[in-house]
Amino acid sequence: MAATGTEVFGHTVGRYEETDTPKGLLLPQKLGSILWAPMTVMGIMLVFVAFGLGIARSQLSVDLSEEFSASTKANLATLGQLVPGFMFLGFAMIFAGISFAIARTLGAFRAGGGLVQEAIGKGIKAPDMPITAWIFLMGMMMAMMLLIFTFVGHIYAATQAYDAWINATSSSIAGNEAALGRAETWGTWLEGLRRFAVGLYLTSIAFGLATIIKVIRFQSLRIKELAQTA
Repeated sequence: MAATGTEVFGHTVGRYEETDTPKGLLLPQKLGSILWAPMTVMGIMLVFVAFGLGIARSQLSVDLSEEFSASTKANLATLGQLVPGFMFLGFAMIFAGISFAIARTLGAFRAGGGLVQEAIGKGIKAPDMPITAWIFLMGMMMAMMLLIFTFVGHIYAATQAYDAWINATSSSIAGNEAALGRAETWGTWLEGLRRFAVGLYLTSIAFGLATIIKVIRFQSLRIKELAQTA
């Protein structure tokens, strides 16, 4: 029958459960083992897509400086919204890859620590998820949803920017001022939301690293405890 405690080798480590058999991986740790690589690769690909769109936008800017064209201006304004959208969606995937790698690392500690303790035969102590891990998971999911929302918002702003300039008669007069206003308003709000989401993501990753430190401390104390009892 499982027992619980909060101290290992005379140190307070938070709540843990002691059992006779190793406990399996938690769902985030299982997902981390599978998704860390695909998410990272997708993120890198999206960053390169944004880089390519940026090059195309710079060429359109050169063309527009030589001769005004409504379609060129419309495409330039459209790419002005799509480039940051794809770039920050790529960042979201890369940050997700980092987050899943942290979860995978925690899973490796959990599984490896359980196997070592099982081999010694003195009972297996596995820590419960600390508050830092919950903050890490919640923050990561919120940041991911915000960055996906900003990507969708940039798609909408891009369509509005295209509609605003496709019938323009000069580079300073849009054919649809209402659509131009919506595009500029969305672009302004989305910029702030992107920065907030990235900050939230990085903060969540910091809590994930703090969780790794907690697990390493727990297992170090457990090794000392096993060595003493042996």
